[in-house]
Amino acid sequence: MKIHTLLYILISLIMAYLFQGCKHATKETPLPELTQAEAVMFERPDSALHILETMQKPDASHGEQHALWCLLVTQAQYKQSFTFHSDSLIRIAYEYYRPTDNARRKALSALYMGNVNYELKHITEAMNYFLEAKADMEKTNDYKLGYLVMSSLGNLYVYRDLTDYALETFQEAYDYAVKDSCKRYEISSLKYLGRAYAVKGNYERAIHSYNQAIQIRDSIHETFHSLEGELADVYLTLGEYEKALALEKQGIKNDTTSAQDYYGIGKIFLYLEKYDSAYHYLNKALYTSNVYTLAGVYDALLFLSHQPAYRKYMADFCDSLLFYQDSVYALNKSETIIAYKEKYNHQKLINKNQRLTYQTTRLFLLSIIAMLCLTGVIIYFYLYRKTMIRRKNAELNRLISQVNDNKRLIAQNNTYIAELERRMAENQEAAEQKEELQENLASLQEENQTLHQTNERLQNEIAIHKSTPKTDSNTEELNQLKSHRDQLSTLVLETHPYLTALHQKPVCLNDAERSHICQFTDTIYANFSKRLLTAIPSLSEYEVLFCCLIKLHFSVSEIATLLAISPASVSTSKSRLKKKIYTHLKLSSEKKSFDNWIWKF
Repeated sequence: MKIHTLLYILISLIMAYLFQGCKHATKETPLPELTQAEAVMFERPDSALHILETMQKPDASHGEQHALWCLLVTQAQYKQSFTFHSDSLIRIAYEYYRPTDNARRKALSALYMGNVNYELKHITEAMNYFLEAKADMEKTNDYKLGYLVMSSLGNLYVYRDLTDYALETFQEAYDYAVKDSCKRYEISSLKYLGRAYAVKGNYERAIHSYNQAIQIRDSIHETFHSLEGELADVYLTLGEYEKALALEKQGIKNDTTSAQDYYGIGKIFLYLEKYDSAYHYLNKALYTSNVYTLAGVYDALLFLSHQPAYRKYMADFCDSLLFYQDSVYALNKSETIIAYKEKYNHQKLINKNQRLTYQTTRLFLLSIIAMLCLTGVIIYFYLYRKTMIRRKNAELNRLISQVNDNKRLIAQNNTYIAELERRMAENQEAAEQKEELQENLASLQEENQTLHQTNERLQNEIAIHKSTPKTDSNTEELNQLKSHRDQLSTLVLETHPYLTALHQKPVCLNDAERSHICQFTDTIYANFSKRLLTAIPSLSEYEVLFCCLIKLHFSVSEIATLLAISPASVSTSKSRLKKKIYTHLKLSSEKKSFDNWIWKF
């Protein structure tokens, strides 16, 4: 019996070994071209792209080879600053590697999904992909990949009111670069840290980071020429113009001097009141197609034209210079020709009619006056029509901006309504608090109805104007930034582990945790508690904490647990705090719920 058992076990082991061997045998071997392209990707992405484009593209039936080819092509194109119109190519690699156990390829495909979506202005999707790449990257020991993921995530944070997160993320990117012993990545990480510190207003740390990056660059003889220019901007902000000028001049000693460099030097000379040098460099900066640089240059030239020596150029530096320059030149030239022609005809008329009577001369002068009056009327009508068109476009842009703001408020209210309906459906609140939830829900629905009616009225006003306005790009960009900021704040609230833990299992907060809640709210909502205290200085620390918990969307029962009081006490405290704030701010609308006011403050 034992012999049969041993024989059965032995046969089973042999079959399992053979099956495993067959399974490994079916695994695809990467093509030599793919291996070669991946090996040179970080140092020579142009060569990698050439290899990938000249090789025979693997078809979709070769799953892993096809996915790797898509991943490497996207990576090479991104490293060479190609313009992306969709994420269809990298999505093939992302969807292939997502269910696999290859953490490095999963992280790399998620990283470039994020990069491509960021280029396509899909900011929220890009953030999700970056966070996904970060989770997979941490399962590997690839420090180079760690730097790429954290630097991409930091660049998303830094200009979106999330500076603290950006500093933390860039510091991790720098740590990965040091572990990888890659000096180029160390320089880039320090440059990113300098930018984040500058945005935060910590100029001393920004200068230290830039100087450290320059020191490493000089030690390895790399070509990071933008470091001096960015450091010069910091000194320019601090008013240390001589240092800024020295850095800008140091940056233009290479062969890659850009219009932005000339603009920086010209602006510094303008602050130093060296107007001839400023005019020289600002004119050199005009040779660019960059709209932002040109706008800055013309703004500086207009400021320069207030000086007596350049006042004669003031008309040429107005807003419509580029658009009307040729027309004005042609008009001036035509008026000169007409003036000479009129003078010649007038002299000829005098020579031919020397003996004409005074009445004839008088009639001629009256005709000239009539012509001048007619010309004046035409000019006045033209200017009046142009002014009315400008006012009409400005009014249309204002109406459209208001419609967009109302749509954003409606979207926010819909989010709050969904949350309140979820709380009521899940019976999270006691019976005495359900009435308050229904009041908040009714207030939001009433506000949405009012906003819809307002938008209908505004759309009717827009339709009255029969011409299409020129879209204000600054207003449109501001609306997009506000929407992205709201989306990012909501995403942080939904995904942050600390808040999730408190929602799932609320516990009584100690003093340190109460302080952390206020600091956390300030980080997400742009100094919420400080703004609240500025508006209502008489609020106590406990009342500010109470407002922060409402701002973070904690329910009445959760607030009661966190503050170690009863739900009835929470409702009472909320009623007293509402009366105190509404009385101080002299708010006339008592129908608007206190929760809604806090959420939108």
